[in-house]
Amino acid sequence: MILYKLALHIFVYVVVVCPLYKCARGKVVRSHYEENEHTHSTERPCAVCPRKGICVPKIQCPAHIRPNSNNPLCHLEGTGVIGVCCFTGNSHAEELDQVMRSAALNRDDIKSVHKHSHKKVAELFRKADDLLKGNNSVVNITAPSYGHHLSMVTYDERVQKLGQGGLLNLFAAQELKSRQSISDDDLALGLTDQTDGPFCPPSPNCPTAASRYRSLGGECNNGLKATWGAINTGFERLLPPHYSDGIWAMRTSVLGLPLPSPRTVSHSLLLDSSHPSRTQNLMFMQFGQFIAHDISAGVIFTMGDNKPIACCSGDGEDPIPADQQHWACAPIEIGPDDPFYGRFQHRCINFVRTQVAPAADCSVGYAKQMNGATHYPDLSHLYGSTSEKLESLKAPGGLLKVFNDYGRDLPPTTEREECVTTRDGAACFDSGDNHANQIISLTVLHTIWTREHNRVARALSRMNPIWTEETVFMETRRILQAEFQHIIYNEWLPLLLGPQLMQLFHLYSARGYSSAYDPQVNPSLTAEFSTAAMRFGHSIVDGKIMIPSPRSGEVYETISLPEIMFQPSRLRLVPFLDRLLIGLSMQAMQSVDPFVTEALTHYMFRGVNPFGLDLAAINIQRGRDYGVRSYNHYRRLCGLEPFTDFKQYSPMAAQRLSSVYNSPEDVDLWIGGLLEKPVEGGLVGATFAQIIADQFSRLKRGDRYFYEYGHDTNPGAFTSSQLAEIKKVTFSRIICDNRDGVEFFTQSPNAFLRVDLPGNSLVPCDSPAIPSMDLSRFREM
Repeated sequence: MILYKLALHIFVYVVVVCPLYKCARGKVVRSHYEENEHTHSTERPCAVCPRKGICVPKIQCPAHIRPNSNNPLCHLEGTGVIGVCCFTGNSHAEELDQVMRSAALNRDDIKSVHKHSHKKVAELFRKADDLLKGNNSVVNITAPSYGHHLSMVTYDERVQKLGQGGLLNLFAAQELKSRQSISDDDLALGLTDQTDGPFCPPSPNCPTAASRYRSLGGECNNGLKATWGAINTGFERLLPPHYSDGIWAMRTSVLGLPLPSPRTVSHSLLLDSSHPSRTQNLMFMQFGQFIAHDISAGVIFTMGDNKPIACCSGDGEDPIPADQQHWACAPIEIGPDDPFYGRFQHRCINFVRTQVAPAADCSVGYAKQMNGATHYPDLSHLYGSTSEKLESLKAPGGLLKVFNDYGRDLPPTTEREECVTTRDGAACFDSGDNHANQIISLTVLHTIWTREHNRVARALSRMNPIWTEETVFMETRRILQAEFQHIIYNEWLPLLLGPQLMQLFHLYSARGYSSAYDPQVNPSLTAEFSTAAMRFGHSIVDGKIMIPSPRSGEVYETISLPEIMFQPSRLRLVPFLDRLLIGLSMQAMQSVDPFVTEALTHYMFRGVNPFGLDLAAINIQRGRDYGVRSYNHYRRLCGLEPFTDFKQYSPMAAQRLSSVYNSPEDVDLWIGGLLEKPVEGGLVGATFAQIIADQFSRLKRGDRYFYEYGHDTNPGAFTSSQLAEIKKVTFSRIICDNRDGVEFFTQSPNAFLRVDLPGNSLVPCDSPAIPSMDLSRFREM
């Protein structure tokens, strides 16, 4: 076997590796996951990649930073940017790695490992059941952590079985590694698909003929990879994870020491200071959260009956002793001298780890956290991701249910205890993801899109009287999903990323149909996108929302953000929705920088308490929970120089970073990303911008139902005239068509820019500057 592998190694080197040098002269760029140095290249970029390699941005070829990688530089066509020739796509492994994989495992070893894994999982759940009998295992309903639980809990009954199966396969990987049956490289590079895990998730039942409509749960989008992008599947990786055991144990310092407490990092680095954006308004921020909720929803472990796990005693006085903690606990330590929580003698922030998802091919490997949403931008938080949820939201006539509040349509109410209070006329609203009450400005967007569905459905029903209610509903859903995707790619993303990255990653809308679909592209969200890059949005939140009075032009009311978390009842006040829409358009959002409002770092989900959670600390811990590597690794991936000394940062940042981190190689990705200067024409720094651009490129290229694709790709494609109408839609149009119209009469043409910018002044809602979609194009002839 050794001689055979050696022969393979020589064959691959001669046939595969050597030809890669044909277009290069000088040094080859080489770096390592764990190295600090970065070698400047003197090679001449390829005009055409050898061996049918594809020239891609560096972030889309993670193998290029493998030790001894051989990915020649190349010119990305039409951009003036240097990329790399890629031969293995988004795989972390090089061609040589894939050939030199592990041999098949002994059947007896597999049986023994399965038995061990089942025994370990049974012991863990037995311990959890025992904890439930005590008084300190469940979070108090009045504690801030209960609000956090509500923002992450799922009611999908499949999750518990899948999560348990994910653990079975994970523990099998740990046992195989302890027996030296699989190596660290096998785990890191995902070369364990020859292993047979104890649990195999059920395969989706895909129809023989592709459906005209995308599935509710995202499954069956790709004809060969039916689970790609589906609900309750794992987040993917830009780089192999950094778990201290290679499988699930949370990251430690490169010096072998514990990483600093996320709360220490938060209060030392992320101060509360106001830096209003010169261009973007709060609507940009709020729409970003609306996008994030649609595509990303980490599912945390809960007690067997979905109760929230307590990792801290009381409301956060101290961590529960390790031998009495639930096994999914990873509480955030608070120092005794903490400038805020020290006043309340608190030493602990509750934190529960994310459920792990089993691999679709039943293999063992490192933990991949479970996404409780479909990975696609498909308005799953409006329609739900299961048939049961969808049916509970439907109304006769192809409409969505509403709460008719004296002639004004609001989202339907829910009987779940998701709001601070439901007494004395207070309301609590339902949604496809059960999270619409988290903040009232988010509830407003749910209201706007619910009304848009019913507006379009009524028009389609009038034009097509022979359609069934189901056809009306599904055709409306198809149109709204297209409107949503068009607004993301045509209005929101260009402002975030700037023109160069939009062009580099081919994110701009096509003139007609697009031909970008690639069935080899996995659209699933990456852990780095979900836990770090897309969370740039927490920096742009303002701690107060200004509610203007249209009559006087002055501020009618200033609302502190914590006062409207899980308290949406103000929407029942007749002028409030209009006023809030006006306020979100007029008020500047905060800039993307290392400053986060105390509304999020001190008072998140505080309810009736004088303190809340620290969302920044939770973000940092969540990245570690997912095994996300440190910031420098992603700079290398993007082709940027790593920071090898804290002095390379600005003096203020250097001082604060060095006070909490032991090494520049320890800096968390979310922290490092917030410290970067924005890219030209965009809002975020180079690392976040490339992670986000790569993700939305995947979501476009890997989604067969993307709104711009024609009938050769999309089974539910629009006609060319229908697509042209959809491409007229702007978010300003959506707002104008679905406002109350009590005090809201004018809107700026670009809903995400400040109204005081030249060319974006307020115009009447019927102005040609805010074009309307002609729904007559959707009349069935």
